[in-house]
Amino acid sequence: MAEIQTGGTHSPLPPQPQLFQLEPIDVAEPWQHELVECFISFSTLSAGKSQTELHETLQQKASESMHSHGELVNALVYGILTVPAEGNTYLRHLNIVSRDGFAHAISRLKLLATAHRFARVRPEVRSQLFWLLSELVKVSAHGVDQVVLALTRQVRSGDVTQGNVKLCWLMVRFAQANYAWLSTLPVLVATMVYMLGRLALDHSRIPDLRAAECELATRLLRERFHECCMIGRDLVRMLQDVARIPEFHDLWQDILQRPQSLSPLFAGIEQLLRTPTPPMFLANRITYEMEARLRFMLENLPATSYSRNLMWFVQRYLSTPESESLFSDLIRYIIGVFHPSNAVLASNVVPRYVFLGGLLRFIRSPVVAANAKLALFYDWLFYDPKSDTIMNIEPGVLIIAQSVDKYTFMTASFIEFLAYESDAYSPELAPAIRGSIGLAMHNAVEKGVIPSIMPIYKHPRIEVDIRQNLYYLFPQLVPPVPEPAPSEVSADDTEPAKDGDAMLLDPTDMLPPAAVDSEPAPEPPKPAAELPLPKATPQPARTVSATPKTLIALDPVSRMFQEEFGIVDADSAPEVPTDAGNTNGVSNMTEEDGAPEDAALVASAEPLSDISVEQALEDTSLWLFGSTLQTFVDSVAATEPNFKQIGRSVKEIVDMFAQSEASISAITRVLASIFSDSLDMEDAETNAELAAAGESGDGLEHDLLHYILTAAADYAHTTDMTNSARRVLQLLVQLTEAKVDVGFRWLLHSVVNIGKPVQYARYVDQYAEGTLQAALVRDLGVLQEQFPSLFYTVLPQIYAAFPDAFPGCRGVVKSAIALIDQPQVYRLSALIARGQLQLFGHRQATITAIIGMTLESDAFEQVCFWQLLNAEVSGDEVRVAGIARYLLLEKKLDPASNSEAATGLLTLLKATSPTPSLLKSLFTYVAATDNSDVGVDFSGNALTAWLRTSKAALLNSLSELAPSVLPGDLVKSVVSRWLERYSQHLDEKDRYEIQQALVPKPAAPIIEVPDLSSIERSSEHWPVTRSQKTKEDNERKCRISNSQPISRQQSRQEIPKRHKHNSIDSEGSDSSSDVPMTRGRRRRNGRSLTAGDDNQSYQPSPILSSASLSD
Repeated sequence: MAEIQTGGTHSPLPPQPQLFQLEPIDVAEPWQHELVECFISFSTLSAGKSQTELHETLQQKASESMHSHGELVNALVYGILTVPAEGNTYLRHLNIVSRDGFAHAISRLKLLATAHRFARVRPEVRSQLFWLLSELVKVSAHGVDQVVLALTRQVRSGDVTQGNVKLCWLMVRFAQANYAWLSTLPVLVATMVYMLGRLALDHSRIPDLRAAECELATRLLRERFHECCMIGRDLVRMLQDVARIPEFHDLWQDILQRPQSLSPLFAGIEQLLRTPTPPMFLANRITYEMEARLRFMLENLPATSYSRNLMWFVQRYLSTPESESLFSDLIRYIIGVFHPSNAVLASNVVPRYVFLGGLLRFIRSPVVAANAKLALFYDWLFYDPKSDTIMNIEPGVLIIAQSVDKYTFMTASFIEFLAYESDAYSPELAPAIRGSIGLAMHNAVEKGVIPSIMPIYKHPRIEVDIRQNLYYLFPQLVPPVPEPAPSEVSADDTEPAKDGDAMLLDPTDMLPPAAVDSEPAPEPPKPAAELPLPKATPQPARTVSATPKTLIALDPVSRMFQEEFGIVDADSAPEVPTDAGNTNGVSNMTEEDGAPEDAALVASAEPLSDISVEQALEDTSLWLFGSTLQTFVDSVAATEPNFKQIGRSVKEIVDMFAQSEASISAITRVLASIFSDSLDMEDAETNAELAAAGESGDGLEHDLLHYILTAAADYAHTTDMTNSARRVLQLLVQLTEAKVDVGFRWLLHSVVNIGKPVQYARYVDQYAEGTLQAALVRDLGVLQEQFPSLFYTVLPQIYAAFPDAFPGCRGVVKSAIALIDQPQVYRLSALIARGQLQLFGHRQATITAIIGMTLESDAFEQVCFWQLLNAEVSGDEVRVAGIARYLLLEKKLDPASNSEAATGLLTLLKATSPTPSLLKSLFTYVAATDNSDVGVDFSGNALTAWLRTSKAALLNSLSELAPSVLPGDLVKSVVSRWLERYSQHLDEKDRYEIQQALVPKPAAPIIEVPDLSSIERSSEHWPVTRSQKTKEDNERKCRISNSQPISRQQSRQEIPKRHKHNSIDSEGSDSSSDVPMTRGRRRRNGRSLTAGDDNQSYQPSPILSSASLSD
C-alpha cells in the first residue's frame, strides 16, 4: 500500500493535499483536505489486510451509511489521482464500494475540473484524471460529460505554454479514444467543435497538434452538423477565422455552396446567422479563473478605479502575441453572457461599455482590432427582437452615443464600421443586414437605452460623410444630409465642441444624455427577416465626402484614452486665459499665479479649413514643389504603396520646404489630410522611435511620420538656429495642432533615438509662450497612455536630458503613478536612490500640492506614490517637517479615510530624526483632534519609533519645547496619554527619562563683572593672601543664584584671562618678569606655585590692569 506524502518525516502539521502545485503560503480548499483525511483513514484501514479481507472490510464499511460510503469514495478517488502506480488497484476497489453509479466520485472530479487553480494541477494528476474519465466512460457512468465540459473551459485560448499544450493533447486524445461515446452527446459535440476551432488559431507553430484539432473538428462537423448548428451565429464567426486552414477550407465551401451535403435540415448559412449563440458556448472560451476576475470587476469596481485592475488582467492573460485572439472571446462574453442586474445598473459600478472601451485600448494589431469590432457589433447584423435580447445591443449603442463629445473619432469609427459591414459582410444579405442594424438601433431608442441618435447626427464634430452613413443605416431615425453649396464652408466643421464628460472616467457618463430633439419617434423598420431580398427598397446612396478627415493620425484604438490624465484635445480644450498681446493661445500664467504648471499646450494656429487635399495643393505657394507633392499623394493612396519611394518623396518635400518660402499652413493641410486618410499606414506600434526604445514591430519602414521626423532632424541638429531649421520645427508644431501625434514621437526621436534633446527643446520654443515642462507633461502623458511599459523605460533618459523640468512637475508624477505596478515602483525607487531620477524637488509648496493632488486617488496609486516619495525625501528633516505640517495641521489628516497617506507619513517620520518642529506638529495635531484616540495613536506611533531609534534626539527635542512654543499642559497631556497607551512598549528607565526631559530647566546663572574703571590701579592688592582668597571665593559663590554646576565652557567665559606672561603692570611696582609658565612651576608676581602644593590653589585676581585688558 502506497504511503501518502506528508511533506515531512515528523511534521506536526496535517499533510498537504498533493493535487496542486501550491506554494507554502497557498491555502488548499476544504474539499482537498477532506480527500486527504479520507485517504489517511483508508490507508490505516487497509494496512496489513489481504485482498480478500480488504474487500470484505470495504463492502461492510460502504454499506454502513452514505457518509461512510462517501469517505471511501473520496479516499479511492484521491488515491487514483495522486498515486498512479496503484491506480488500477484503487479503481477495482472503487468498483466494489460504489453504490450510486459513481455519482459521488464524479462530483469529486467535477470539483477538480472547475477549480480556479486548475492551471497548477500536477502533471501526473492531470494525466490520471483523463485516464479515470476514460475508464468511467467504459462503464457508462452517468455525468462524465459534465466533467469533460468543465475541462474544455480549462483549455486556455491564446496560451501556448507547455502545460496548456499538454492539456490540449490530453483533450484531443480523450475525444479520439472515446469518439463513439462523444458522438451521442449533442451539447458536448458542439462545445468540442467550438473549442477546437478557436484553439486551432493559436497552434500555427505546433503543426501536429493543429492537424489533430482540425481533423477532429471537421469530422464532428461533417458527421454531426445538425448538433453543431445549436452554436448559432458564432459558429460562422469561428469558421471565418479558420477558413484558410486547408482542413477547414473545403468544409467552409460546402457550407456556402452545398449546405444540403452536410445535413438535410440545413437550409444555408443564413439559418446559422439568424440563430443567437447560447451563453454556454460564449463562456466556454473563458476559464473559470478569468470569469471570476471579470465578474469581480464588472460587479464591484466603480468607474473611476477599474483601470488598474483591468491593466493587471491584461498583463496576466493578454500579454503575448498568441493571446490576441482572446480579445474577441472576452468581448463576446461581456456582451452575451454577463448581463448586469438592475442593482448594478443603478450603482456606480463600471458599466459594460466603459469596460469594453478600456479593453479596446490594449489592442494594437489592426486585424485584432477589426475582429474586436465585429465581436462588439456581431449581434447587430442579424438582430431580431423575437430571438435576440436588447442587452446584447446595449454596450454598442452606449459606446457610440457616450463617446461623441470627447472621443468623436471612436463614434465615427464605429459608424463607419457598421456601414462597411452592412454591405461587405455578406453582399447577398446586405439589405437584410442593413435592416437588422436599423431595427437594433430603433429598438434601443424605443426601450430607452438612449433617447435619440439626433445628438450624434447634429454634433458639430461629426463630419458630413459620417452623417451620410448614419442616414444610410438609420433612414427612419435621422433626416437626409443636405448638399452644401460648393463655396460654403460649414461653421460646424471648425467650431470646437464644449468639453464633455470623459467617457471612460466620469461615472455620470453612465446615464444616457438628455434628448436634444423633440421630434416624435419614427415608425420602427421592418424586421430583417421580413425584408424581401431581391426587391429591396431604394436606399440612400453612400457617398464619401471629399472633406479630409481630421481624426488623429494614430490608430484610434490606441488613442482613445489620450485625455484621461489631462491631455487636452485641441477641438475640445477649454479656453485658457491669455495675456495681452499673446496671440498664440498659450497661457503665460505660472504656478504662483494659480495655473497648474502641467496644463497642456493649446494650439496656436487658426483651425485648418475644411478643404480637400486637392484644394490644398492648389495653394500658389506650393507650386514650387512642382509634381512632387502630387506624386507623393498618389503614392500614399496607391493600393500597394512603394514605401521606399514614399520615404524619398518625404525627404525631398521637407528639403524643398525648408529652403523655400512655401506656406506652412498649406503644407500642413496637405500632410494632415494625408495622415487622416491613411490611418492604416500610421502604425504607432511599429516605428523607429519606439523600436530604439525597446518596442519591437514589423514594417518600420511603413511609418509615414517617421520619415518626416528623420528628415526634420537633419535640420534641427545644427548648432545655430537657421531659418530652415525654424521652418521645419514650425511645421512639426502645426502638425501637432492638426492633431497629428508629433510631440511624444519627436521626444523619443530626439532623446532616445539620436540622443539630442536640444532638438526637442527647440521644437517647444516654437510655441511662443509654451514651457518645456508643459510640453513634457503633454507628450509624456500621451506616451504613458499608449505605451505604459515604454514610458517607465525611457523616463530616466528623459530626466537626464531635462533635469530642471522634472522635479516638482505634477503632471509627470500623475502620469508616473497612473498605471504603475510594484516592479516599476521598485525600479523607479532604485533610480531615485542612485540620483538618476528626481520627481518631487525641494520646493515645499510644490511637494504639498502634489500630495494634495493624490489624496483622492485610489488606494494602490497612493501606496505607490508614498513609496516613491519616501525614496526621495526620507531623512530630509526640512522637507519631512513641511509635509507633516501640511497633512497634520492644514489637512487635519484622518487616518481612517486617508489610511495610505497616514501610513506613508508615519514611514517618513520614523526614518527622520525627531526635531522640536516635528514634535510641535504632532502635539498640535493631537490638540486639533480634541485629544482623541486617533491623534494620540498617530503621535504615539511616531514617538515610540523615535524612542527606539533616536532616543537622545527625542529627549533633547522634548526638553527644548519651551512653554513659549507650546503650552506645557498640552505637552504633558499628550506625553502622559502616550505613556499610558504604550506602556507595554516602554520600560521604567524610558518613562523616567521622558518625565525628566519635561522638567523645566533652571535659568542660566548671572555673573557680575566688576566695574574696572572704579578700581584703583595700585599694587597694594598684590600678592593675594590665603584669607583674602577664601573670602573672595565665598562671595563669588553667594552671587550665584542656583547650585546649577557651571560647564567648562561657561567657566572659561566667566573667569578673566591672565596675561600670557602672568604679569600685570601696577603703579610703583616693577613687574617686568618674562619668566614663561611651565608645567611644573607657575610664576605670579614673583611668587611661585608648584604643582604639588596642596594648600595653594590658583585664584584669578579680581583686579585687572588696563595693560592686561589691552593685551
